[in-house]
Amino acid sequence: MRILRTYARVYVADLDAALPQLGGLAGEPVTSRFTMPNGLELAAVGRVLAVGGDERALEPYRATAATLIVDDLDECLERLLQAGAGIVRGPQAVPTGRNLTAKLPGGVQLEYVEWSDAQWERAGGRPA
Repeated sequence: MRILRTYARVYVADLDAALPQLGGLAGEPVTSRFTMPNGLELAAVGRVLAVGGDERALEPYRATAATLIVDDLDECLERLLQAGAGIVRGPQAVPTGRNLTAKLPGGVQLEYVEWSDAQWERAGGRPA
């Protein structure tokens, strides 16, 4: 399993208000934006993933420090379990492919995503 990209997460109450500043500071456009089935709005700006919603909607996700894009979510799950990680959510289908959230020994909580071919096209292509 390879980690192909890493996104720092920021949590915002108003995604529309936050995106111009994030994009301006990074000098990057929004490359992906979508709404999750739970109502959260997500947008990628450079290597930052902005997660928008009200406090109640954001609360279950605030502990997740980063999003890692992997080439094989099934292998990732096996490695996490072998390392003693606890699975917080998933694996499950999401608008960009499949994901899971795990809490690693030591306490850090991370989201792992295997992007669909369509998401790779939106993001400019899969790395070699």
